[in-house]
Amino acid sequence: MTRSNAFKTWIGRRSVFSLLLLATFVSTAALCLVIVFAMQRVADEHPRRYLSKALYKAFAEDAVADAEPVTIDGIALESLSLSDAASSPYAGLLSAARRDRDGIAVARSGDYYIAGSVQRDRFVVLPRFGEPISTFALILITTVILTTGIVIAGIYFVMRALTRPFKALSTGISHVEDGDLSYQIPLDETFGEFRTIADGFNTMVERLRRIHEARRHMLLALPHELLTPLSRLKVRKDLVADEKLRGQIANDILHVEEMLSSILAAERRQAGETNAEYVEIEAFTGDLIAPYRDEGTPIVTENLTGRDEFYADPFFVGVLITNFLTNAIRYGRNKQVTIRYQRDAENETTMVISVEDQGTGVAPDQIIYMTEPFWRADESRGRTSGGQGLGLYLCKMIAEGLGGTIRVESELNAGTCISVTIPGALEDMPDGGPQ
Repeated sequence: MTRSNAFKTWIGRRSVFSLLLLATFVSTAALCLVIVFAMQRVADEHPRRYLSKALYKAFAEDAVADAEPVTIDGIALESLSLSDAASSPYAGLLSAARRDRDGIAVARSGDYYIAGSVQRDRFVVLPRFGEPISTFALILITTVILTTGIVIAGIYFVMRALTRPFKALSTGISHVEDGDLSYQIPLDETFGEFRTIADGFNTMVERLRRIHEARRHMLLALPHELLTPLSRLKVRKDLVADEKLRGQIANDILHVEEMLSSILAAERRQAGETNAEYVEIEAFTGDLIAPYRDEGTPIVTENLTGRDEFYADPFFVGVLITNFLTNAIRYGRNKQVTIRYQRDAENETTMVISVEDQGTGVAPDQIIYMTEPFWRADESRGRTSGGQGLGLYLCKMIAEGLGGTIRVESELNAGTCISVTIPGALEDMPDGGPQ
């Protein structure tokens, strides 16, 4: 095993908490060492300061006593009377020296420093020495800054490595949110507690996928099992003498046929079957709403596409609109229902079909569940209206198979608007189709 693999193995066995604790300890220790070193060097400056003052005081005394000029590092000391110094540019320096316990003052003068010492009735000035900041001090400051930067960068990369599994987990969650139940989080991209979570996540998603597949196969098997008895039932209903009962039976058969059409459409779409053609919007919509004209709900059609036709599979689109329309009438409280065709705001070749009612509506926190199978906002409605919560789920499968999406907007006691996008339905065909 290479050192790299051994290190990865060691990391993988550690908990995230222990790794974060280790990283914090190492970075804090490094900063403490640098700060202690810097403080030690600063402390060393304390005796140096007093030594420098003592030496300068000796030079100043010599400058007053000796007739010969006294120089420090090639710079001659100037000796002034206190009265002359008070009226010279050194007046501020003189004032500071008088306040100092040792009679010495140091101040900035341009890019250098200037020092002055009061010696009895004389003021001795060193007009220039040193630099604004020593090379040692610069090195010390640079060392602290660089060390701090390196430690921060180290913490950043360590934290990034330790939180890398979050990205893998987020990717897995995104796939599941998009309906991809076949995705598995790569365990080699995780470690510690993250690996335990990822493993559990993968197991959960695999179980959900199996449940989803079993449920889908069950739904797709229903039409084949029900078509034959349904055909017999349609024939036998005509033998019922009671007209009201015959009408109720016919209505129930219509609901079952709608459901079977949706299931068959979803099955065909999953199998990749499609028979796209040019469809005249007005005639097509008229045929769809004809069976509902006698139910007491006014139905209005709006064509905002700027075209008379669209290009799509009329069977699939018909199943989608029929399901939307059935729900709108069922829960629309006999108020107006609007079927609207329009272009998508982001893609002109995509058609958006929406069915809007003014009925009971759905609570905002329930909207995300409306396209789930067997879900109902009000369980009692399934018994009174005949629905079983499969219509929109099947519509979602059909829409996704067409490359589109379903969007639901609803407000309690205000109404619901269900929209579906049909990509390419308004695209100009090269064979001389609608322009």
